[in-house]
Amino acid sequence: MQHSDLTKLEERVREVARKSALGRHLGNVRLEAEADDEGSGLLRVLVGVRALDEVNDVDLERLLASIESALSALDDRFPSVRFEEAA
Repeated sequence: MQHSDLTKLEERVREVARKSALGRHLGNVRLEAEADDEGSGLLRVLVGVRALDEVNDVDLERLLASIESALSALDDRFPSVRFEEAA
């Protein structure tokens, strides 16, 4: 089972986010490794978005898919991506 370093994974998420259509609206990225209720590995990803209610839902969905794909290529744990209002 492949588990990459969290710092490396966070940097990959930042890279994907910066290149997205929402790049200028994004703030902090936080990544935490956890286990779900069944003991499977989970990567919890929180991405801050400035003016979350003003961004396009399609752009958020594309960014979500891009982050999940990028993390899945580097790590076997399931990525759970959430967006939160950034300060």
